[in-house]
Amino acid sequence: MITPLSGFAGLVLVVALALALSGVDGSLPTRDRSLRLPNETYPLGYELHISSNIHLGSLLFSGNATIDVAIRQSTNEIVLHAKNLSDIQITVRQVTYSGSMEVVDDLIHTYNPQAAFLIIHPRENYQAFEAGQRYRVEILYTAIMRSRPMGLYWMDYVDESTNRTAYVAATQSEPTYARLIFPCYDEPGFKSNFSIRLTHGINHSAISNMPVKEMQHHGELTTTLFETTPPMSTYLVAFVISDFEHISETYRGVTQRIYSSPRSKEKGQSALKNAVRTVAAMEDYFGVSYPLQKLDHIALKKNYGAAMENWGLITFKEGNLLQQDTGDVHKRVKDKITQNHEIAHQWFGNLVSPEWWSYAWMNEGFATYFAYVITDLLYPEDKVMDMFVSDEADRAYSYNSFFEVRPMTSYVETEKEIMAIFDIITYKRAACVIKMFHHAFRQKIFVRGISRYLEKYKYSVANELNLFDYLQAELLEDEYFRQQPWVHRVREIMLSWTHSEWMPIVLVTRNYENDTITFSQRSIHSKSEHWWIPLNFATAQEPCFEDTQADLFILPQTQHSLTLAELNLQLTGRDWLIVNKQQTGFYHVHYDSDNLRAIARQLQHNHSLIHPVNRAALFRDLKPQVEHTELEDIEVVFDMLKYMELEEDLLPWKQVADTIDFVRRNLFGTASLELFNEFVRHLVTPMFRRLFRDKASGDVSNSALEAGQEILLTACLADLPECQDYTRSLAKEYIFKKVNVTNESEYYAMYDTILCLGVRYLSDKEFYGVIGMMQAADRSSIYYDDLIYSLRCTQSHSHLLYYLDLLLGENSTHQILSDPESMMYLSYLYKSNMEARSVIWQYIDRSYKLLCRSPSFVENFNQIAEFVPRQQTPQFAMLRQRIARYMEAQSLNAGEALIDIDSGLVGKKMKNTEVFVDKYEHKIHNWLIAEVPPMSVQNEAIHSEPLSVGNGSNRPQSLLNTASEVVQKALRSIDRSLYR
Repeated sequence: MITPLSGFAGLVLVVALALALSGVDGSLPTRDRSLRLPNETYPLGYELHISSNIHLGSLLFSGNATIDVAIRQSTNEIVLHAKNLSDIQITVRQVTYSGSMEVVDDLIHTYNPQAAFLIIHPRENYQAFEAGQRYRVEILYTAIMRSRPMGLYWMDYVDESTNRTAYVAATQSEPTYARLIFPCYDEPGFKSNFSIRLTHGINHSAISNMPVKEMQHHGELTTTLFETTPPMSTYLVAFVISDFEHISETYRGVTQRIYSSPRSKEKGQSALKNAVRTVAAMEDYFGVSYPLQKLDHIALKKNYGAAMENWGLITFKEGNLLQQDTGDVHKRVKDKITQNHEIAHQWFGNLVSPEWWSYAWMNEGFATYFAYVITDLLYPEDKVMDMFVSDEADRAYSYNSFFEVRPMTSYVETEKEIMAIFDIITYKRAACVIKMFHHAFRQKIFVRGISRYLEKYKYSVANELNLFDYLQAELLEDEYFRQQPWVHRVREIMLSWTHSEWMPIVLVTRNYENDTITFSQRSIHSKSEHWWIPLNFATAQEPCFEDTQADLFILPQTQHSLTLAELNLQLTGRDWLIVNKQQTGFYHVHYDSDNLRAIARQLQHNHSLIHPVNRAALFRDLKPQVEHTELEDIEVVFDMLKYMELEEDLLPWKQVADTIDFVRRNLFGTASLELFNEFVRHLVTPMFRRLFRDKASGDVSNSALEAGQEILLTACLADLPECQDYTRSLAKEYIFKKVNVTNESEYYAMYDTILCLGVRYLSDKEFYGVIGMMQAADRSSIYYDDLIYSLRCTQSHSHLLYYLDLLLGENSTHQILSDPESMMYLSYLYKSNMEARSVIWQYIDRSYKLLCRSPSFVENFNQIAEFVPRQQTPQFAMLRQRIARYMEAQSLNAGEALIDIDSGLVGKKMKNTEVFVDKYEHKIHNWLIAEVPPMSVQNEAIHSEPLSVGNGSNRPQSLLNTASEVVQKALRSIDRSLYR
């Protein structure tokens, strides 16, 4: 906000500069610079005028950025951000006490490309800008719109009514792209007012953060002037120039509009209704009014991520805002959550902004979590808090497996570092930590603290300590919490979470003789980190899972023991204890074996007594213990799994499916595998029937439909006859009749999953029938790709050999993939199809003279060598020796050496499996023998009716292309999260 001049009187000096950005060398001394802006100057307000002929398809735009600058501390420079701007002309005016202005003529400017700094300074080095002075800096420039959504960018679409191409210009300023649009203090801590005007074609309209104040028409052009914004950060500056139309509704003095291309206008009705309800709900929930007069939502062909939360003007990708003609219930709910995420940002990030990007989680974590909270309040039937567990928490718990780990609060400085901070940690982990304290501090108290924080820092910036202090102040006003020993240490509590890299495991060990419980904590990594961890309890005698506030905090130390009396718990030796009700705390819990057995007894007797989120959490927490062979008593896991035949909630199934798949893969090739499959068939049959045979009953929760694919995989990979029949029938419809295999992805059983499962067991007649259909197909068609990709799943050794010849054989007329892709696919097939492993070694042994001529053969051979089981090492050594001799004799240079037989990498990826089998396979086998009834014969199930030929319509998606994209994306760095 521009502060009044408040009694200044005196002289004004005016400086006119008309210099190209890159063409001036001043006398400013050379020095190493931080990439952060100096704090000596501060923007009081911007007047920004952008002129564009985008309506004509012209990508050139011109700008006039006039900035009122306050000098906080005497300095020899005014430093701004600017990037890719040309034809710079600068005029600097000093504003004096009386408000008059005059010329100062000794200023020039230089450019620092590393920091993207535009530096205005005197020709001679002296402190030209004295503390307390104010300046008006006017900068004229031109620039080119970008095709990618960064800065001011363009897009086009074909107007179907006129068959003409229409052009649209839009902005993306977050995180560091405002400097591509206009010179500015492009850091979130430099908030200011913005008066924006846009000159554009008369048949186009312009929208920006604020309502239109005035429109001036001049010939074929119109200049639209907008009301001045409240103080806001540059990354929120936004405008769009288009010929779009809108629908609108006003409620509580806030007008909301959905903008889209004219043909799509009515598809915004659902989004408009949701936006109106959500803004009102946010106001009521936090007790803080939305401060602007309007909030626009615009559907764009191109957008950075799914959406961007610009204050008063949220931009979306079309598919995330406009209602699509689809029966995809899950996507409709996710689109609401995305929209509500951006609406939540109007408070978290826009009203109160972070001091610096280190605190990006204070924007994204709050917006992510409270988008779910508010959506759940508005649409309880969608059970979106279950979706939070599966879509957000599951990723947060597993982020350390795939990404570079860092604390939530991490210092960043370069543009690359700033971009990278918008990751799973900032969005999903932060949302889980916020959820934890929302519950631990009691929800109403937490929200009151947040409300006071928002009121205190509105139109300003804050850091994490500001937030923590307001939470503590609110806790101190509560009669219960003010008596807690930790209440004055909220900063320490919160910092232990925002400044830790990993996440904790809490080991709960009961002493059944002296009625004590020892709580131990450690990081999931070997790093020495400790936390203040909020705990709460449910027991067999008090099975209440609804009150989720903290019963106590364990201190940031390795171990802490308390008596049952100190914990106020009633427990007998056979009673179960569960810590972390509804998994509101962001940590793993490991129990002693006796307590797990007590939980298993309860699950088998009446599993509904334990909350479904906790039932899922039990298996999530057991999974890493099973995978890392940390459990001494593996039988207790199977005791807990037994109840799953009664489980009707998909959340536990989603967790159990991962563990079942892990055990199945590790038991491959052992005597226990078929027993285990029989056990799994017994467990999964009721849920499979409910989802895929009896789904017309309509009682399946929309909140966890994605788990349907997990059920399908679990059932078919265990060779459940009904699942095989189901997928074979769908595969038959698609392969021979070309009928879509699912109805609008109704249960998120993806095309590739169903086709893969449907072709696992084919007779020779069926297999070669599919080959015949493929040979008759157009090789450039989606259908052709799909057949090639699906056949990777066959379990027949002879069919796999034929398939490998099809992909890699010397005489193959099917050049399916390029040479590098073919070799990469060989490695992928080896890793994904357990049955294919022995076949691939057989194929390499038979065909290495052909294969090793590929430049990428050695690289892929070395990769699959990591999966050689120890018992096959001698055979591998002989094969490797033959290949090496042949390559040497033929002078074949692969650019990479064959892996040495004594390398520690040979068989490395099998070490965990071998440890698992050594430690657990005998115990599992004995348990299964005792528990699993005699197995039914599966031969009939494996061979169902032959496939037949027919005709039908095609579908618009390629499995092979999609798979290739997925593989390539997995090998590249992960993009920024879908929404901001």
